[in-house]
Amino acid sequence: MRRFEEILEIAEILSETADRLATVLERSGADKLHDPDSLREMARRELELAAVDIGCVTFGCPMKHGSQ
Repeated sequence: MRRFEEILEIAEILSETADRLATVLERSGADKLHDPDSLREMARRELELAAVDIGCVTFGCPMKHGSQ
C-alpha cells in the first residue's frame, strides 16, 4: 500500500508545481500565446515527463532493444 500512497503524493506535488509554473509563465507573458488552462496542462505534462526521467535515472529502467 505504501507504493500507492507515494504515487498519490507525487501526483499532488505535480499538480501544485504545475500551477506554480503556469503562474510564473503567465507573469512572463506566456498567457498572450496560450490561455491559462492550456499553460497548466502543458506544465503538468512536461513535469510528468520529467518525473519519469528522474525515476529512470534514479531507479533504472528497462532498456528497449531494436528500433524505436
